[in-house]
Amino acid sequence: MKAGIIGGGAAGLFAACQLKRLPGDKDLDVTLIEKNPIPGKKLTLTGHGRCNITNRKDPSMLKNCYHEAGNFIYPALKEFGPEDTISFFENDLGLKTKEEDNNRIFPVCDSAVTVRDTLVSYISDRVKIISGANVLDIKKGDVFEVNTSKGRFEFDIVILSSGGSSFPKTGSVGDSYNFLESFGHTIISPRGALAPVKAGKDSAELTKALSGVSLEAKVSLYLSDKLSASTKGEILFADFGLTGPAVMEIAREIPADVEGSNACLELDLIPSMSDDEFDRELIGLIGDHPDTKITNLIARYIPASVAGEISARAGFADIYAQGFPKESRRRLLRKIKHLKIDIAEAPSMDKAYVTRGGVSLKEVDRKTMQSKLVPGLYITGEALDVDGISGGFNLQACMSEAYLAAKSILSMQ
Repeated sequence: MKAGIIGGGAAGLFAACQLKRLPGDKDLDVTLIEKNPIPGKKLTLTGHGRCNITNRKDPSMLKNCYHEAGNFIYPALKEFGPEDTISFFENDLGLKTKEEDNNRIFPVCDSAVTVRDTLVSYISDRVKIISGANVLDIKKGDVFEVNTSKGRFEFDIVILSSGGSSFPKTGSVGDSYNFLESFGHTIISPRGALAPVKAGKDSAELTKALSGVSLEAKVSLYLSDKLSASTKGEILFADFGLTGPAVMEIAREIPADVEGSNACLELDLIPSMSDDEFDRELIGLIGDHPDTKITNLIARYIPASVAGEISARAGFADIYAQGFPKESRRRLLRKIKHLKIDIAEAPSMDKAYVTRGGVSLKEVDRKTMQSKLVPGLYITGEALDVDGISGGFNLQACMSEAYLAAKSILSMQ
């Protein structure tokens, strides 16, 4: 049986690994076709170059990290979960792992390039790798005909893992969608997820002044003055706007037509207290420390640089606590608990780490990853309308999906 893997990113490499591990007595001929000179280009960027391979949460909790796709991905996570991934990396690949904060698992080597090279080496004795080959079209007759810039190939089975549209400089330019649409699949309009957010001109002055400063905050997205989504976590101020895990997570909720919708991110810089609780704290501090500047009082709760910038912009930079009026206190509270950052535009695909959107999950069997429309066509990775939050979840999805696809292929007669 001839199997073709279209795309040598994380999903494609993992699929090749599973087809090597699981064949038993199957006579399987596997070819991986990749457009880049070397497979795994985008994989080398994951985890800021360290490769956050998975997250050691139980699958029942893990599925909640995939937004609307949680129920779809759950069977795959149960079949091949984080513990299976760790075992594969340590026992099959020979790469020891370590656990860091929030259950994130990294290789001890802290090198995504080493992970990529090890995966390629692992499959090289069983999988034919065709690099630098652009796939022009895929047709289905008695077999799949795959036409590429390096010739024509025929396969009994095809695993489509050619990615989404995010980070196009790595080769992810939406090829998957064109191939899938040609087979009659529905494509949910792709948009950037796990992406930084560009601030409007006025707000960007503040974020630029605080560039490089991070803190824990509650981040809420407002569209046309209505709350659309919220989350908590680390944020990072930048020259262009905001980034950090919490901001990147909520970026997927920003619509493509956000311009002109009065959209903003509202930051609660002290999420551990309600407005009233913080107001009472502030009243107490003002009473106890009348000779202290307001800026220094609020610096007890947020970084001094943030406290100074907010106080200065509110006109309180050199104001002491004694005699600080109620209305000024309320205004300061709004700046700290309801800091508005205008959104200039929808998250850029050029900067997004993951794509939201892709082939409709209604058209894919979640127990096998096989297309419901085209027998023998399997879909894994970012081509699917599956995106997880930051922390190892997206690579785990690729591994789990690859396992189901390989298991299904090898069960065929």
